[in-house]
Amino acid sequence: MEFHCPDCGLPIETADLAPAQGLAVCRFCEKSHPLAACQEAIPFERRNITPELTLPKGVKVEETMDGFRLTLSMRSCVAFFLVPFTLFWAGGSLGGLYGTQIAKGEFNLWMSLFGLPFLAGSVFLIAITVMAVAGRTVVELAAGKLSIRTGALGIYRTKSAAWDDVLSCRLREASRRGRNSYTTTYQVEVAVSGGEPLLLGVGAERETMLRVSRFLAGRIQRGR
Repeated sequence: MEFHCPDCGLPIETADLAPAQGLAVCRFCEKSHPLAACQEAIPFERRNITPELTLPKGVKVEETMDGFRLTLSMRSCVAFFLVPFTLFWAGGSLGGLYGTQIAKGEFNLWMSLFGLPFLAGSVFLIAITVMAVAGRTVVELAAGKLSIRTGALGIYRTKSAAWDDVLSCRLREASRRGRNSYTTTYQVEVAVSGGEPLLLGVGAERETMLRVSRFLAGRIQRGR
């Protein structure tokens, strides 16, 4: 027996059913509903819904000939701090350690070895800064394949799976404990039959990722 949310029409997993209380929880709407109403609810794929209209700022959806393309901006206001800090760190450390050698036309082995941690730190900072300024995640369905690309300036890390193997998606929360606080990050996890799940959205706000997961869940249901 299948259960669907009376509000959004998306499927409700067995783990979210509470028969003793007669309730079911929709993780996409974050609401509880009577079991009877979930049994009688009209599934999403049988509704005339345009989820693109409910997508938040920073998310763009384009319909293509054989699927869709969802673009999620990863830009962040932290770039206002990272840009000058990275210029100061990379320019100062690398310029002092390697720039002087280049200017004098000399090679100093010990100074070069000493500068390797600063070089690695600069590369790391530059990568984070570029993502904060121009980063994005692209979720694309094309030619029967779902691809998730994350990167900036034409350099992307890509993961993909056959569309027929995509089962469902959900919002995933991960907490990391610091000395005096907890940090929570949010991702959309796309379950794939016989393979590792596809993840997207590190660093995005919770509301944004919740609504993206709702959109993808609807497209997965319509594709069945």
